[in-house]
Amino acid sequence: MKNKIFLALVAGFIFNSCSKDDDQPEEFSIVGVWSPSREIVVSGSDGITLSNDPASSCYQFSTFDFKDDNTLSSKIYDTEITGTCENFGTTTVPYSYDHNAKKLIIENEETEIVSRTFKELQIVSGYEDRNDDFIDDKIILVLGKK
Repeated sequence: MKNKIFLALVAGFIFNSCSKDDDQPEEFSIVGVWSPSREIVVSGSDGITLSNDPASSCYQFSTFDFKDDNTLSSKIYDTEITGTCENFGTTTVPYSYDHNAKKLIIENEETEIVSRTFKELQIVSGYEDRNDDFIDDKIILVLGKK
């Protein structure tokens, strides 16, 4: 009887033991399909958020597919002057991503990563004077993982 209890305890211990991988938090992965959810504009003069608006319903159809082979396939939708939602096609370009340095390089151009979580990626999409103070403001594209 003692042997059976001992074996049951040992078996339970073995089957419930976690590998070291189970104890580690999962690392952020850029690989996957992302889509635009909103745009944040930050003042270049004082760092105050000027706007935090949802992406247009048309632009939200766009996808950015970061693949394991270090290619990025972008399918872009945007609203034409006529008001219709248009597909501007798919473009595939090389990218590299350094997790520790928070560095994303798309087609040999470094893209600043503002924030990253498992479900959201914030990258600087450009600089433009949005508040007419003659100082470029930071335009942040917020992507959600599908």
